[in-house]
Parts: sequence; structure tokens; C-alpha cells
Amino acid sequence: MTDLNWIYSYGFLGIRLFDLPSFLMCLLLIVIAGYKFKLPSNYQVILALHCLLPFVLNDVLFSTSYMGDQFRYWRGVNAIRSGELGIMEALTSGENVLQASAFFALMPFPTPVSAISLGFYNTFLYIVLFFVLYVKNIFTKVSIWFYLLFPSVALYTALSLRETPIFFFMVLAIVFARESKIFKSALCTVPVYLIKFQNFYILGPIVLMYFVFNVAKKGMGLAKASIIGAITFAALLLSAPLAIPLVNKFRVAMYVEDGGRAEEISLISGAGEFVVEGFTSGLYLLFKPFIWEARGLLPLIQSIENLFILFILYLITKQALFKRPDKLAFWLLFLVLSMSVYGLVVFNYGTAVRYRYPFVVIYVLFVCADCEISTLFQSKTPAEQSPDS
Repeated sequence: MTDLNWIYSYGFLGIRLFDLPSFLMCLLLIVIAGYKFKLPSNYQVILALHCLLPFVLNDVLFSTSYMGDQFRYWRGVNAIRSGELGIMEALTSGENVLQASAFFALMPFPTPVSAISLGFYNTFLYIVLFFVLYVKNIFTKVSIWFYLLFPSVALYTALSLRETPIFFFMVLAIVFARESKIFKSALCTVPVYLIKFQNFYILGPIVLMYFVFNVAKKGMGLAKASIIGAITFAALLLSAPLAIPLVNKFRVAMYVEDGGRAEEISLISGAGEFVVEGFTSGLYLLFKPFIWEARGLLPLIQSIENLFILFILYLITKQALFKRPDKLAFWLLFLVLSMSVYGLVVFNYGTAVRYRYPFVVIYVLFVCADCEISTLFQSKTPAEQSPDS
């Protein structure tokens, strides 16, 4: 493969000029789709501002090497586009980086010239998903602004990382399950499995239950939710002898990857500890990093952001509890399951935010949609409004 570092001879502005076509493609999508679907101008402006983010994140707010795996996806896409690596070879390689790179390589965008280029690929997906949710009336006035203004979403969907395709297909899988289109929903879980199998094992049962119980229309019911919770608890206990060695393996691997030493990490030794650790670490994952744990500007910003996000989650959940507790129960199960899985193995604060945000956004999107939450503060005579009213 040709040396990719030639681009750095053009300097800061020169590198970004090469990505102008990708930037304009994102803007064109907003203009065309905005006109077709009569999107209010305030939403269009915010989406357009989002298109600028890939220019001003890497090597502006922080060094590109701060999230060094961006270089791996960039090189992977270039290897595929140059013919050095075949699409099928990448997809069947078993390497998540190459499988995500194969998906990026299939997108109708110019070949990425630098590590920031794939940020525009992800921005494009973020915009496409916005219009899907808008056209299908998933958004409420609360969730549409949450989607547009959640800082972590803005950050990670503008970087050259695999999180955006994962988020994109996870949301689509639930949208199609909501419409009882089980084949399309199942099809959307395939990329999730290839790119990040952990999310597939969280998403798969959730999508299946959502479809089987027809949660969007009927809810799950507190009794069913309690039974499923009890079955899940029993399954955890029964699977502990097999699951604990795997969990410990990933705990050590991710701790070492984040710069720690293997002997410093405490291993889970029994079924009871496995369940308790899953619950407590899941709760901690939802809250961290606390302000006093932040080391550096970005973690500090994320810890402050999390205070606001948790307050919003509280307000949404409180309203949903009074409006439709049967539907809320399902999404609480989803949130608890996802936080517990990653809470067991994620220690780095930045990684926690990166892995957490798709699940938080999905929770907000579908709790608001299913429980009809259109305002954060419930009035005495609530009037449900559409996002563009």
C-alpha cells in the first residue's frame, strides 16, 4: 500500500481541503432531505454545524493520537480501496477493525486521505439516521433535541471510529422491530455482530422480546418484566461457571489495554460476586466519570455533561413511570442489561463514555416514543406535540 503519510506534507489547512468534497456531500444531504421532508430550518442549521465537527476535533480540541484507533480504520479502508485487501477477505477476517473498515469502504465517499476523513462518513450516517427517525415519527420534542445536542453523540459521530455504524444499525434494528419488520430488523443486527459482537448479544434478545411482546403497542407489563428479570437473574447464576472465566479474561485485557497491570485487577471468583459486581459496576458505568475522577480536560467535560444527562434521564423516566410503566419496564431492562455487561469489563473513563452513549440515546429515543414523552417537565394539562410543531 502507498505510504499514507504524504497528506501531512500539506499542513493543517491543506489536509482539510482534501475533505471538502465529503463535507459538501453531507451538506447536500441536509439540503435535499430537508427540502423533501420539510424539515424546520433550526434543525437543518444544527445538522449543518455538525458537518463542521470533523474539521475541528482532531488536532484542534485534542491530538488525533488521543484516540489512536482512528488511524487503524483509516488504513483499513485505504487497504480495501487500493485493492490490497478484498471486501470479503476483510469481512471474514475475524478482525473487528477490518470488518468495520469494509463497511466504510462500501460507502459512496471519496477515499479517506487522512485520519479525520472517516469522520465525514460517520457524520453522513448520523444525518441519515436523523431523517429516518424524523420521517418515521420516532422523535418527540424531547428526543429530537437530545439527539441533536447530546455532546457525546456529536463527538463520537464526527470521529473516525466504528461506534457510529454500530449505533446506526442498532437503532435501525429496533425501528424495524417496532414496525414488526423482523427480517429487516434481523438484517440490521448482522453488521452489529461483525463489527462489535458484544452489542449484538445485548441487542439480539432485546429486539426479539420487543417483537414478540409487541412492546410499542401493548407494552410488556410489570408482571412480564419481573418474570423476565427473574429468568435473567437465574440465567446469570447458572451461566456463572462458564461466563466468569470469559468475563475475567476481558476484564484483564481491557484493563491492560488502558495502561494498567494485570496483577492489579481483581478477578471475579463466584456466582454471587458475579451478579453483585454486574449490578454495581453497571450502575457505576452509568455515572462515571465523577468530577473528582476526571484527569484532563475532556474527561472533566464529560463528567459535567454526565450530570446533565443523568438529570434528563431522571425526568424522562419519572414521566414514563406515571404514563406507561408497562413500556418503561422493557427499556429499563435494556438499560440495566447493557450497563451491566460493559460495567464488568470497562475501566477507562473515556472508553466508558464511548461505549455508553449508544445505549443512552436508544433509551431516550424509544422511551420518549413509546411512552409519549414530549416535554421534560410535566404540566397539569400536557399537550403532546410533534417535533416540528
